[in-house]
Amino acid sequence: MSFVVLVSFLFTFIVVRTYVLLGIFGIIDDPYLYISGYHVHHLNYGIVIMAIAGFLALVHQNVKNRLKIGVLYGIGLGLTFDEIGMWFKLEDDYWTRMSYDVVIIIAMIFASFVYLPSLWNGLINHTEKGFDKIKDRRNKTIEK
Repeated sequence: MSFVVLVSFLFTFIVVRTYVLLGIFGIIDDPYLYISGYHVHHLNYGIVIMAIAGFLALVHQNVKNRLKIGVLYGIGLGLTFDEIGMWFKLEDDYWTRMSYDVVIIIAMIFASFVYLPSLWNGLINHTEKGFDKIKDRRNKTIEK
């Protein structure tokens, strides 16, 4: 599943950046969507797509749908995090370095899920054992 999210995330990022570049160089017409004179950034589409994917993940939990939902989630992530630099700077600076850095970090995290699952399983098991110890101590304190 992580591989599907990773590939759809990276593919979406590359397609969106290419599309915007084609618009900037005049190869295609204005690539932006305007509603009542306001530029609607693609991070807005990404947020909506991730919300839909989250809802569908809660409603449809079979394996067949998980792959489709994973693709949808990866697309939403790609659209949203492509413009993450604008979130933090609150400026219409699409080409900020932060966007590239965050995309690389997210891609590395998903790649580690794909190629280093034993690392994540170990971390999860270690964390669960720590929580179990905390629960045991709390229960012993309550019994006293």
